[in-house]
Amino acid sequence: MTSSKKVLVTSSVLFAFVDRNHPKHRQASAFLRYFAQDKFQVFVPLSEINLTYSQLKKHVSYGIAKDFLRTVFVGDLEILYSDEATAKTALKLALTPGQGDVSFSQVLINVLADKNQIPQICTLDFLKTYFGISIFNLPY
Repeated sequence: MTSSKKVLVTSSVLFAFVDRNHPKHRQASAFLRYFAQDKFQVFVPLSEINLTYSQLKKHVSYGIAKDFLRTVFVGDLEILYSDEATAKTALKLALTPGQGDVSFSQVLINVLADKNQIPQICTLDFLKTYFGISIFNLPY
């Protein structure tokens, strides 16, 4: 593990954590418990909050989705916002030949992490990483 105690969390982790019936709920819970115990700064892009809210509303319930937003509002998550320069950097990278099948949101997550000097991304999905950023794994 790196010496930095910063991590960016994606919607896949947030959704699995909130949805107790999700097959990866226990893994998501372990991630967030570890971050709290080891006093990590936990960052989440606004776009990932929106995606989590939309998924919860569609697949779980409107009430749970609203509770999620309330928790984000009063919690310790640090929300990352995209400005024009960040968006343009992500667009340029996404349009670079040879990137393969990578989504714009995946590129944007990486650019936000790099811009904010966050060395690790916690996700339950496959995510191509850039800028020397790594995928967070729990230590054994």
